[in-house]
Amino acid sequence: MRLIPTALAACGLLAWAARADDKVEVKKDKNDVQIEKEHKTGKTTHKTKVKSQAHARTGGGTVSKTETTVQTDRPGIANDSKTKTTETKEKDAKGDVVREEKKVDK
Repeated sequence: MRLIPTALAACGLLAWAARADDKVEVKKDKNDVQIEKEHKTGKTTHKTKVKSQAHARTGGGTVSKTETTVQTDRPGIANDSKTKTTETKEKDAKGDVVREEKKVDK
């Protein structure tokens, strides 16, 4: 009876190990973070880049800007997908969101 759960767990570990070709690069600073991730599935390459910046406002509070770029490279296809999302959030001194903006470019 314990054979079935054990076999399912082993299959899960094998599937997880198959994605060991992921590359992740993280750069951190006080108000700056950059993350780059690349992973391959067969001959298809998926790349994700995230850049986040934050700075203080004059009257108190913060402004944070996050740019996310997702790109898919497939061999033999001329128009691969690439999406860039830009999010901006302004918070006041109490931490309440004053302004929120999201822009998606394809």
